[in-house]
Amino acid sequence: MNYSQRLIAAAKCVYAGEVRAAEARVNLEDLQISATLKPHQLEGILWLIQRYHLGVNVVLGDEMGLGKTLQAISLLSYLKECQRTSGPFLVLCPLSVTDGWVSEVANFASKLRLLRYVGEKEHRRNLRRNMYEYVKEQSFSSNAPSLPFDVLLTTYDIALLDQDFLSQFPWHYVVIDEAQRLKNPSSVLYNVLSEQFVMPRKLLMSGTPIQNNLSELWALMNFCMPSIFGKLEQFLSAFKEAGETSNCDAEKANEQFKILKYVLGAFMLRRTKSKLIESGTLSLPHLTEITMMAPLVPLQKKVYISILRKELPKLLALASGASNAQSLHNVVIQLRKACSHPYIFPGIEPEPYQEGEHLVQASGKLLILDQLLLKLHNTGHRVLLFAQMTHTLDILQDFLELRKYTYERLDGSIRAEERFAAIRSFSLQSVKKSLNSDADGPFVFLISTRAGGVGLNLVAADTVIFYEQDWNPQVDKQALQRAHRIGQMNHVLSINLVIGQTIEEVIMRRAERKLQLSYNVVGEDNLDNEGKDTAGAESGDLRSLIFGLRMFDPTEMSIEESGQVNKSGLIALAEKVSAIRHEPRSDSHDKKFEINHMDMLRGCDLVMKGDSESVAFDPGLDEAAYLSWVEKFKQASLSNESIMLELGNRRGVPDDKHLKAEAARKKAEEKKLSKWEALGYHSLSISSPVRPTSPADQDDISDSGSVHFVYGDCTRPSRVCPSEPTVIFSCVDDSGNWGHGGMFNALTKLSANISNAYQRASEFGDLHLGDLHLIEITDDRCTDSNAPQWVALAVVQSYNPRRKVPRSNISIADLEVCLAKASFSAAQNSASIHMPRIGYQDGSDRSEWYTVERLLRKYAALYGINIYVNVENLGVS
Repeated sequence: MNYSQRLIAAAKCVYAGEVRAAEARVNLEDLQISATLKPHQLEGILWLIQRYHLGVNVVLGDEMGLGKTLQAISLLSYLKECQRTSGPFLVLCPLSVTDGWVSEVANFASKLRLLRYVGEKEHRRNLRRNMYEYVKEQSFSSNAPSLPFDVLLTTYDIALLDQDFLSQFPWHYVVIDEAQRLKNPSSVLYNVLSEQFVMPRKLLMSGTPIQNNLSELWALMNFCMPSIFGKLEQFLSAFKEAGETSNCDAEKANEQFKILKYVLGAFMLRRTKSKLIESGTLSLPHLTEITMMAPLVPLQKKVYISILRKELPKLLALASGASNAQSLHNVVIQLRKACSHPYIFPGIEPEPYQEGEHLVQASGKLLILDQLLLKLHNTGHRVLLFAQMTHTLDILQDFLELRKYTYERLDGSIRAEERFAAIRSFSLQSVKKSLNSDADGPFVFLISTRAGGVGLNLVAADTVIFYEQDWNPQVDKQALQRAHRIGQMNHVLSINLVIGQTIEEVIMRRAERKLQLSYNVVGEDNLDNEGKDTAGAESGDLRSLIFGLRMFDPTEMSIEESGQVNKSGLIALAEKVSAIRHEPRSDSHDKKFEINHMDMLRGCDLVMKGDSESVAFDPGLDEAAYLSWVEKFKQASLSNESIMLELGNRRGVPDDKHLKAEAARKKAEEKKLSKWEALGYHSLSISSPVRPTSPADQDDISDSGSVHFVYGDCTRPSRVCPSEPTVIFSCVDDSGNWGHGGMFNALTKLSANISNAYQRASEFGDLHLGDLHLIEITDDRCTDSNAPQWVALAVVQSYNPRRKVPRSNISIADLEVCLAKASFSAAQNSASIHMPRIGYQDGSDRSEWYTVERLLRKYAALYGINIYVNVENLGVS
């Protein structure tokens, strides 16, 4: 029996058992659930109960907003009330949705005793102490529950931090919410839960069980039933054509899709709102999605063209394969920034820096957004406004301040407590059709697409505007579900702002095709997908995006200041879009439209999505057409020399006094370096990186980096990144005295050269606050891999023996300087950074850590690097 046959046989057993289990009816009143359950929720609960009795672990993959949490709570209540199971039950979820779990258990299953195991280290220690005291007291009573809870609710991070404690419980049933966190089988969370925790019975909940490829789907299914789904190589081999439909036999791919759907049906329950609405089992307000093609205003066009012209060598090198992926990715990032707003780049905004109409006039998308919000505000609607980049959120916040709109903001820079307060402030207000919308609370909820975890319920808004698209189209779909879900009472209008004929339109068309894989595997039942591209490899996606730049017509490079956007046309456009939700509907289907600003001026109407030829645009990998476009652009740019924009930061022009002082500093520096050279000392201190001053010069800048929390020893980075260059980041003071314990001992064990270099720097007066000393580990015996490795000592604490506490606290300003240097150096060497959790372990007040975390995310994104924060407490130097 081969792998596919084994999967089919397992699915047949489950389906056969399902038929037998269906004969045993469940009295839903016995569940002790006070909520009025919808038909699909009743079906889901019965399905979960049947799978529980069959001994099968499953994935509840309902689309977001269909009440997965309530279905899981009903199952737990069934286990307690009907099966008389004493538990304990464990629920793992993102911190942002713990409030929702607490609220739903309290409202709908009050007999379930829930313990919210989150908070600071000291608070959790008190919770453990209380548990111990309860168990100790109840050990003398045979009738009392053995534990003070039925359900323990906690987060992924705390599950890692307190795994020694939590893994001691023999969990009877485990629910993992937003289980897409487990899509990487190599992650620390995946392995700790699989190997350390006792959880034979489990339920994974995810609104997007497949996001990018079949590997992620296998990770979820293998976590549930490892004995059935076997190894990843077997899974990919069995469904190879299904995952690569663009390069395979369509008939064979369809056959594999049928097998995969049959197998998944036994272990996954997936319902979408559209299907439930069609079947009549769910009633939700209508959803209308509109893609609005915005123009490039003259300033934006100058910036966009200047980037393309500067990057012409890289664009030409792409065809020969000479351009690397990171370099191409940076080009895409800069073009996206130009499409969002040119003020994202330093030196573009006119001085003096103050709010004004110039902020709106500098971006085509902001011009349209201005008219949309005016219309929505006057008609009493409330808005979720999504953007991807933090700098864009800053500009949008300035715009909202300029227009005096009330708003809440939620992104990664906002502390957890402030996040919950912002969500409550917005969600407690109902949507009312009143001219005075301010009386209903904030008008706009400004939010980064990925902020706060998924699963947020923001039905107080009935309009969703995407100012920027996320790289992963599934993330935007999830973001939309925060408003269009159970509990929404109004027609929801979703507006996607895209600059036409630019990299943004290429990404949008690409995203539409990337969604096809999800539809094929867990979406619609039809299989008429011949010839359509699916997820593809990331490198192929990137090449396709660059090849798609030919959507921009080189003949339109001339820029005339008279070509300002027609304001009356924008007003008419906003009125048309705003009024569409009030038009009579002839059917119950959700609608998708596309509208171009220029088409409206020519009298054209909205275009149904799918009817436009541009929807079918696929740049593919047509190298000849791409090279032809590059050559045309090159010729056009030579004939339009005057339009090129010299971008730079106009702040801080030096006067004679500053020039003289700078000359004196240079002379003193040269004297010092000569002395060091004579004495044989070479400084390992890193110079401050030169921040790019124009979009075309930002080769080393990317939004692709991220911060990861891992478990282990940060001085052994090869265990996380076994084959890539790494930088170990540690904090020191300016005393020159190498310490003991914690990171000091770990680094000394790694290499004696580290402490020697630090002490030698002190001897030569080379330790100053803000200095970063980069020490290369050259002894192979000191590392676990052959990849290059460095240790970065960040001087961020001062030392004064006369003070009561000689060593100062960490200087956040100096820490930021050092992080900038370390991130730049890591990017130059294609390395990742590994560090302890600075500002977290030394006390219960974590306000300092939130600041540090914000800086880490800033520089990880700025330089496109991965920063790994180790949660094991080695102590902080």
